[in-house]
Amino acid sequence: MNINSDSKNFGQRTVLTIYAHADDEVLPAAGTLSLMSKAGWNIRCLILTDGSLSSSPIKGTRHKEADAAGKIIGATYEFFALEEYNFSTQAVIKVTEEAIGRWQPDLIITHAPQPEKYGHRDHEVCAIAVSNVATRKNITLWYSAPPVFLRGFEPNFFVDITSVIEEKVAAINCYESEVNKAFMQLDAILVLSRFWARELGQKDGYFEAFEISRQCVDASFFYAIANNHQVIKHS
Repeated sequence: MNINSDSKNFGQRTVLTIYAHADDEVLPAAGTLSLMSKAGWNIRCLILTDGSLSSSPIKGTRHKEADAAGKIIGATYEFFALEEYNFSTQAVIKVTEEAIGRWQPDLIITHAPQPEKYGHRDHEVCAIAVSNVATRKNITLWYSAPPVFLRGFEPNFFVDITSVIEEKVAAINCYESEVNKAFMQLDAILVLSRFWARELGQKDGYFEAFEISRQCVDASFFYAIANNHQVIKHS
């Protein structure tokens, strides 16, 4: 499937990513978002928390880091100030519904649901709430790969990001306040991207993986397949 639908013929498409913390969006999806931006998509990244419990004691650090990452991948950001480790599904549902009303997204990308013993509590609450809204509103929904502990994640959609791997690395490196985390290290980023390539039997290249929860298509979907430039590969 090709994400490069003809924006002149079909209108600009919008992808809305909804994640608990700034950096959650670039780790699994920076390459894909960059490709979509280059193809004419409007990239909106919604972050539920403001980074008050991040590694940096300086207020607003995560906002600045996110803005820098957005310049690389072609995304604009919107921050909320839900309390980390303590926000509810209802709060996220409200934020999600309001964002959908503003941006009218064609696609939503969020955390993959995982049991709390494997995943981050905030990620799980976000996944449940966003899934609820996307299902009720019949919006295409993709789950992105967790940065660690892939248990329960069953990808069925893989994006070749080889052409933008340097942009992915640069976007992740914008989050200097989080650089000490193991999964933020260059070797971890590249190894996981290569892991998804091997899952597809690819000897070379770098990929990102997603699980399609809901897929809603119109005529432009088939136009895109027939006129592919940047190819997304199904498993």
